[in-house]
Amino acid sequence: MTARQVTQPSFRTSELDRFSAYRATEGREPTEGREAPEATEPGTAEDVLDLSNNELMLPPLPAVVDSLRRSSLQVNLYPDPTARVLKTTLARHFGAETEETVVGPGSGGVLQQLLLVLAGRGDEVLHAWPGFDAYPLLVAVTGAKGVPVPLTTTGEHDLTGLLERVNPRTRAVILCSPHNPTGRRIPRSALLGFLDSLPSHVVAILDQAYMEFDEEEDPHDLGLIREYPNVVLLRTFSKAYGLAGLRVGYAFASSEIAVRARKTVIPFSVTRSGERAAVISLAQGSDLAERLGTVRRMRADLRSDLGAQGLVPLPSSANFVWLPLGPESDRFAAAALRAGVRVRSYSGDGVRISVGTEEAHRRVLIAAKDFLSV
Repeated sequence: MTARQVTQPSFRTSELDRFSAYRATEGREPTEGREAPEATEPGTAEDVLDLSNNELMLPPLPAVVDSLRRSSLQVNLYPDPTARVLKTTLARHFGAETEETVVGPGSGGVLQQLLLVLAGRGDEVLHAWPGFDAYPLLVAVTGAKGVPVPLTTTGEHDLTGLLERVNPRTRAVILCSPHNPTGRRIPRSALLGFLDSLPSHVVAILDQAYMEFDEEEDPHDLGLIREYPNVVLLRTFSKAYGLAGLRVGYAFASSEIAVRARKTVIPFSVTRSGERAAVISLAQGSDLAERLGTVRRMRADLRSDLGAQGLVPLPSSANFVWLPLGPESDRFAAAALRAGVRVRSYSGDGVRISVGTEEAHRRVLIAAKDFLSV
């Protein structure tokens, strides 16, 4: 019997060829085919405290824990494919219409739904850089080209630079406020000026994943989507609500955009446990406010303590701080690992440190001392 000839499937060339699969520890300029090196860590994985992913340091709220116990007994059942209860609860809680509400598996999942209906081959999507590593990858999934626009020297969006890059091929621009990884917020006056200058054919996706940590923002203010039909407000339960492991995100947009985005959702992608936990979380207003206060206090303490060591973090409106260390960023991250804590280095730009426990912060300060002693 002759051997069967095996042929490999052929793949069409696409923007995806420029990127590796998403890895939360990369934090690098999106360049073609580059893999991030593995870090060498002391001791076992359990010895290292992780402040690299902007996770909430606090455990789930008690009411959420009880919900998870009950919903775990129903994992044999499919969830509601439309997450109807969550969608209607979100609309009621924030004063939106259900037709203006989109839900999905985390804000990253909702962003992909939006991009799939907004952009395609030959189109462009603008975003600030450095930024959330998933932005360029999710844009590439649509076949469109991501166009990174450098942040200002103070870690803020270069709104003028973004507007200068808009052209007839531009379908969307992603703004993140507070910005990941610098923690800088876009002032409302600057944002309104940008939106007034943005052509109507371009959709502005405002990523508000960290907005609850910003004392200047009101999550119930949906005025932007009322005044600007080409604006989307993208949010998540992963950060302030502490449900990162359950993957629940949502967005508010004009009904025209929202109806299309709901068609691209992966069926059953919001789990029963995630939906119930999110609905319950919305009712825990006082507990949430207390937790936000704790994070803000610890953020201020971390920034102050690093400043006392001789480092200068940028003012932050998120649950992390940013050290603009430029070419010294990787060296600081290595010092942090030696001290038993993992932080996020954006090589050549800076280091992002999530607000964590007192012990984790103690190790960060040890790392800072080690870093500055050289």
